[in-house]
Amino acid sequence: MIQRWNGHVWEPHGFAADLTEARRVLFPDTEAARSSGLAPKLGPGTGKHRKPQTPR
Repeated sequence: MIQRWNGHVWEPHGFAADLTEARRVLFPDTEAARSSGLAPKLGPGTGKHRKPQTPR
């Protein structure tokens, strides 16, 4: 049984035979995004979350 949190209580949402099917029911958009291709590779960047490059 699949349940969803509505912000206050868990409520019944549907049934699934296994985890894969339950994920398809709950998150239908992620399957389309996953099959659309690989994520773009990020460049070296200089954002503050990145470690500074060591001089060569």
